[in-house]
Amino acid sequence: MTQVEMKKVLLLTMPFRSLGYPSIGISLLKSILNKEGISCHIKYFNIDFADMIGPEKYEKIFSEQSWKISLGEWLFAQEYFGEKLPPASEYRKYIDQFAGCANLSEVFNIKNIISPFLDRCMNSLDWEAYDVIGFSSMFEQNMASVALAHRIKLLYPTKIIVFGGANCEREMGIELHNRFPFIDYICSGEADYSFPELVKKLSNKQSVDDIPGIIYRKNGKSILTPGDTTVKNLDSLPYPDYKDYFDQLDQFSFPLSICVGVDMETSRGCWWGVKSQCKFCGLNGGLIRFRSKSKDRVINELIYLAEKYIKKYKLPWICMVDNILDMKYFKDLLPELKQMGWTIPIFWETKSNLNKEQVQMLSEVGVICIQPGIESLNTHVLKLMSKGVTAIQNIQLLKYCKQFGVHPEWNILTKFPNETFEDYKQMTDMIYKIVHLPPPEVRASFELDRFSPYFVNPGEYGIIDIRPGGIYRFIYPFEESSLFNLAYHFEFNYRDDVTPPDCEKDLEYAMNYWQECYANNEYLHSVETSPSTLVIEDGRSNARISRIVLESSQKDIYEYCDRIRTLSSVFSYIREKYGNFAVRERDVKDFLDEMVSLNLMVSEDNRYLSIAVPAENGYAHGRQFPY
Repeated sequence: MTQVEMKKVLLLTMPFRSLGYPSIGISLLKSILNKEGISCHIKYFNIDFADMIGPEKYEKIFSEQSWKISLGEWLFAQEYFGEKLPPASEYRKYIDQFAGCANLSEVFNIKNIISPFLDRCMNSLDWEAYDVIGFSSMFEQNMASVALAHRIKLLYPTKIIVFGGANCEREMGIELHNRFPFIDYICSGEADYSFPELVKKLSNKQSVDDIPGIIYRKNGKSILTPGDTTVKNLDSLPYPDYKDYFDQLDQFSFPLSICVGVDMETSRGCWWGVKSQCKFCGLNGGLIRFRSKSKDRVINELIYLAEKYIKKYKLPWICMVDNILDMKYFKDLLPELKQMGWTIPIFWETKSNLNKEQVQMLSEVGVICIQPGIESLNTHVLKLMSKGVTAIQNIQLLKYCKQFGVHPEWNILTKFPNETFEDYKQMTDMIYKIVHLPPPEVRASFELDRFSPYFVNPGEYGIIDIRPGGIYRFIYPFEESSLFNLAYHFEFNYRDDVTPPDCEKDLEYAMNYWQECYANNEYLHSVETSPSTLVIEDGRSNARISRIVLESSQKDIYEYCDRIRTLSSVFSYIREKYGNFAVRERDVKDFLDEMVSLNLMVSEDNRYLSIAVPAENGYAHGRQFPY
């Protein structure tokens, strides 16, 4: 079949996706379609919307809201559903209960711009030139996509409307398809194979019921075709094509600084989730199986993106959209990047059990920012989450990040079933010992998300009375069962025997103190002044001793505990090193406990960690993080 016979495709990105990155999903789809001989164009209508209201106000809406507010969804729902929804005054009253909403008042007048924006969308393209129009819907893009799709279908009833993206996964996609009849098809799951195959089948006027992951109508009922949609070999995928994004930025004369980088993927799924999925995590839906690209493919793609976009447009970094870094990369990919002299900054999501050499390696190849999924500084809570790490491991990572200039983006999550008062007390006490290390950005109660173990098996964890988040009734004028199917976020109650205590106040106070200390560059560092002498200087406002000199065995013990050590391993190490002298385990323990009492070390279950950061590695304060 020739390209002329193939249907022409238009892929759309609607508000409220960030302006800062082109969409990797549809950019990858464009490359796949072109490879198959299918004409495809991408239109970033989120850029058009930002042009109308101003990029600063646009990013304010995108960045400052949460799903509990869903201002973007509400704005377009008002346009589409009108008086079928509760009055705007009720919506405002509802969101006022959430912290940080007061500063959103200035954007409420944007409601009057929604209809002119949709008019502009309809007038800005030659819709007759396209046969298949695809919408990518993720987070706050559902109602904007629905509103425009409806207008397209009214004026061009023969156009084929297709939805895809995270908001279309499984039952959410089925309900979306059922509720909005102008959506012809939905791609549920990974669409790299299913969407191009759908276009081919439609071009040939063939049935689509044998394509995995397609939602279509049969006898008036929305049907999801069975089958696996996952891409087995990620190396087989082409590079994403970001040309449309940059062309449109240039068309509207936006400052290039709006773009903070380009996305890349080296893996899909989560290797830790395959072993023990974090209880609160709903990412991946049914596609948690871990797959990663080969070392050579990753290097070639990095070089391509660097030459094609990063250097050309002088962009700050490449953002990896992986759920988790493949640990095999520490053995092959990262050493080769180091040998190549790679320096372009990279962001990666990782697990928090990285060791010193791994964090150093990340730093050496330009990984200046990671999202390590720390979530808590209490081992009992981490166990409740199934994180597979301990509190002292998380602190060790924060220390290494400080030492090697890798910024960790992380939050503290609380209110898990079966948390105790002691959990909060231990975590609060620990915070005051580590105020020189990178603090969390926020503390938040965990959220119940679709596909998470908490959602799938709530009774096992004492979670009851599950219901769609209250915000959904201001977005969709549907009955509760329909809202339940459309929702990704849910509200719930705890069973009495698992209800966590209300102890966040002291924790919040300690976190604020930590953030202030870190912002004031408070420090705890160590300097080796001779082969037998280590000087520790404590510049924390709560320091118990400003300076201490450790010599001989004390220096060796402190430096040996640069990584987590058990008491027995410390004793064995010192006894072996000082074999000609009498060494008692009690003396070793007394010294370790003294260091802990001075907040120069932390301990957990007879394991010890030195928390002074070696000063010779420089703290790397000068690094700039483009987030």
